[in-house]
Amino acid sequence: MKKLLLFTALLVFSLSNAQFIVWENTFDTPEERAGWRFFDGNNNNNTWDIGKQVVRKAATPNMYEEVSPDNVLRYSRFIPNVVGGPANFKADYNNDIEDWVISPEIDLTTASGEIVLAAMIGRVITYNTTSTANNTDRSIFVYVSTPTKPIPDLADFKALRADIIAAYNSNPAVLPKMLKITNADYIAASNALFAQATADLSQYAGKKIYIGFWQNNTVANNPAANIGVPFNDTNSSGTFQIDEMQIFASAVLGIDDVTAPKIVTILVQNPVISTLQLQLNPAFDPNTTFVKAYNMAGQEVLATAYKDQIEVSDLASGTYIIHISDGTAVEKLKMIKK
Repeated sequence: MKKLLLFTALLVFSLSNAQFIVWENTFDTPEERAGWRFFDGNNNNNTWDIGKQVVRKAATPNMYEEVSPDNVLRYSRFIPNVVGGPANFKADYNNDIEDWVISPEIDLTTASGEIVLAAMIGRVITYNTTSTANNTDRSIFVYVSTPTKPIPDLADFKALRADIIAAYNSNPAVLPKMLKITNADYIAASNALFAQATADLSQYAGKKIYIGFWQNNTVANNPAANIGVPFNDTNSSGTFQIDEMQIFASAVLGIDDVTAPKIVTILVQNPVISTLQLQLNPAFDPNTTFVKAYNMAGQEVLATAYKDQIEVSDLASGTYIIHISDGTAVEKLKMIKK
């Protein structure tokens, strides 16, 4: 599975602040998949699950396929490998308005300062990728419960939604947190299958939380389905997919008393024109650290010992994956070369 890569667009933190990973989930291992709970609101056997990415590769035929990566958190109204609508729609998808997925407990008790949820959001339409008609705004609201009981259930998240709706009706500026991606983000990522979206969770510093995602994008054939909900997600193709999620904090509380989350290397500037500058993870020894760059086809295009400034002017414009290794650990960053 493609790893989530921190790049400069995420830096709501100043460069003077450390960025600690306080939670992450790739969905790759049984341990990471455990604890996620899925709720099929209309009992039609179509709800959130974890499986292969769903994409449509061509205008003709009208068909959606399952491709790698093999483990993404996903909702889709389409039946894979069936040609043409409405045959390729899952039964009763028009009523998929109470389908939820709820995370395991996320412990932010040691996190402080600015806290950001970052997620890699998958594109669905992979042909004619520069068209604004394809892969338009794709968003999902993020409902965050700070439990008053050990494990909040679906009723708690519905109550949370009702509270937000009531607040919204009084003040339309009140909305749930949101992960939002646009076609421009995919284009900026060299039309990669995934691009990064973020949501600010700073208000939950020092707490244990659960995250809930609710499938509530507007259904054109069932306009009455979302009556009473004044805001809706905008998911073209009725599909939303997350490859990996991480939560970053600018500071960690009680660092002398707890095992500190790992601090990551960051790109000083991104996109890069001619010189790659890294703010190296302090845990890495600059004298034994090596840096490699790979293009999106997986080909190694650069290998060098770590230096304060690494010349990359010979690289073609595009997106690259930077590997930083001290021989025992490897960090991966995404670099955009202009």
